Amino acid sequence: MRKALTLALPLLLVLSACGGDTGDAELKTSGDAAILESVRVEGGSDVEAPEVTFESPLDVTGPAAATITAGDGEAIADGDRVSFHLVGLNAEDGTVLGDTYSAEPQTLDLIEKLQEDDPELYEVLVGTTIGSQIAYTNVIEGQEPQQLIVMQVLSAEAAPPVPPEPEVLSPEAVEELDADGQLPTFTFDNDDAPVIEIPDNEPSDDLVIKVLEAGDGEVITEEDTIAANYAGWRWEDGEQFDSSYPGGEPIEFPLSGVIEGWTKGLAGQTVGSKVLLVIPSPMAYGDPAAEGRPSGTLAFYVEIVEKVAAE
Repeated sequence: MRKALTLALPLLLVLSACGGDTGDAELKTSGDAAILESVRVEGGSDVEAPEVTFESPLDVTGPAAATITAGDGEAIADGDRVSFHLVGLNAEDGTVLGDTYSAEPQTLDLIEKLQEDDPELYEVLVGTTIGSQIAYTNVIEGQEPQQLIVMQVLSAEAAPPVPPEPEVLSPEAVEELDADGQLPTFTFDNDDAPVIEIPDNEPSDDLVIKVLEAGDGEVITEEDTIAANYAGWRWEDGEQFDSSYPGGEPIEFPLSGVIEGWTKGLAGQTVGSKVLLVIPSPMAYGDPAAEGRPSGTLAFYVEIVEKVAAE
């Protein structure tokens, strides 16, 4: 349930080979872009990652974005949805950590949320041309090594209207869904791991929080770190995508560093509680989600084992 970071962040690569003459197109920069001056991109295509080189190590001191190679397509506008491929590299030694070129392109909407969350990336993307290569990096707390992401912008079109932001469903509405049999139920296998049964109805557009069993421990807040046993499933097909139970021990998470549905769904609960969360995609990983993340509405069983003391 951790936030999608690093390789899940947007980065683009061009429709054709990289490098070469940038013509009259503008090479845009934002943030601490001086650290990206040595980045070079060569070769590659829309199905094969390019070669990215730079003077290592990159001194990643803050967010930075820069157009490395300008494409010859139309300019990208605010409100567009861009599709892209990316390659991620170790910022210390240039080792390739992975790329998305063998999968479907990822998408990113240039809307207010991106402008708030990643203003440097937003600033460089708006006005950049289709086909451009864009380098992006940021300091991710607790991540070693830091990463350099290089994106190839494949296309851009007007993004669909932004749906209303989901809210936390009222306890009365949750009770009504439960009474109507519209919420998941759980049984437990021989290892006491939860097994879910998801009903056939469409999930709520809002965050569902149902306390299955209330604990008698401390109340936790959004700033706390907790240890929890949990399992998560996609609503769409019931596929389990994550679970702490095979490891036999609860896992620690700061509630400030997980998806919004976990933060809002668990803050205010007490240690010892067992909770069902049905999390709409905007409060989870999105739909479609970044590669390697589950898409759409997610259901979680969470047992809050402990509030972890600050060091």
